[in-house]
Amino acid sequence: MNSFGFGKLIFSFYGKKLPSLYKIQRQGLLAVKIAQHYALRIDFLGEEMCSHLSQLYTHSFPEKERTLSELLEGKTTLLKNFSSWDEKPFSSASVGQVHRATLKSGQKVAIKVIRSDFKKSFFRDISRIEKSVFLVCKIWPKLNKIFDPVGILENIKNYTSRELNLVNEYTDMKKLKNIRNSNMRYFDLSSLKFPQVYKKLSSERILVSDYIEGNTFDYLLAEGSLTYEKLLELFRVHSFYIFNVGIFHGDIHPGNIILGNDEKIYFLDCAGVSTISPRLRKGLFWFFYYLSRYDYSKAAENLNKMSKRTLESDSYNNFLEKFTDLYSDFTYATVSQVSLTRRMMETIKLGINSGMDFGSGMFPVIKSLMYLDGMVMRCNPHAILMDDVRGFTDILLKKLKKI
Repeated sequence: MNSFGFGKLIFSFYGKKLPSLYKIQRQGLLAVKIAQHYALRIDFLGEEMCSHLSQLYTHSFPEKERTLSELLEGKTTLLKNFSSWDEKPFSSASVGQVHRATLKSGQKVAIKVIRSDFKKSFFRDISRIEKSVFLVCKIWPKLNKIFDPVGILENIKNYTSRELNLVNEYTDMKKLKNIRNSNMRYFDLSSLKFPQVYKKLSSERILVSDYIEGNTFDYLLAEGSLTYEKLLELFRVHSFYIFNVGIFHGDIHPGNIILGNDEKIYFLDCAGVSTISPRLRKGLFWFFYYLSRYDYSKAAENLNKMSKRTLESDSYNNFLEKFTDLYSDFTYATVSQVSLTRRMMETIKLGINSGMDFGSGMFPVIKSLMYLDGMVMRCNPHAILMDDVRGFTDILLKKLKKI
């Protein structure tokens, strides 16, 4: 992909016709990652477009799929550890494929293999695009402050580079699991589990882990069988990691979450754990604390505290007036009436246009909110999400003393 292809791709998201997912995949891994990001942007793309692009999270086309033997490229000695395996994948996404297999012990496992041809082309393409985007943002600085294209590309590059090395998936999963285990006495995280990884059978391109009997949240949402209560439990767990620890799953889309047959929630594809600074973590917590109570004055005050450059006197009063007007239709609104993601993006835009500076650390959290908001929209569009968020903030504030 070159700069022309990048521009053409972005333009296709705003067209009257839905872009071909097949053609996006043919442009390479970077094109897929950019399209996946835009699948979250319900703040300025239509719901139909976002839903269409979101298929790239969990699906790839048959011609991209290969047999397990082909992916292993002659390293078939690995297969001696298994009594059986499926040559065809049961799951195929942007960077690799996952195959069912059975160890000689009888344990059912999943073998994830990265397609080796992706890495070189990905870094070549993103290097080209970064130069063009950097030049545009230098000419028009406000573009970077509001939409943060440089930060988005940096996030895509960092996350994907870690995703292309499956050792990171194991180490980051272990990090999240250790956080879970060390905090269990303070906060109930018993609903969250992680699959066991067979480290001796794994490498940079191969990850062998227990096969989880169950279905992804994406599948359950499509079938209309995911309960709102189970989705709220995911919110509760993820809120703990964000607001009380500041270390969290960096790509929590519904294809990366499995509801096991044991009714436990399993985190998959943990490579690229995200972090948030104490300033932003605390500021966001109190922002949502007061927003969920519809106290817009206090919410605005804490948004201002999050900024590296806080507004004073007349500047703040002007911001507060616009902020209050922005949230005039928010009180007791359902997610179908007012999207939390869209309103948050409008809030960040308002803050920046008013003179605030949140730095580059906001994107991973906003990304998580986009995923979670999108799941609620699919699961229970009539939910008044802020009422449930209020309950989370009460629990977090009561159980822990880190806020």
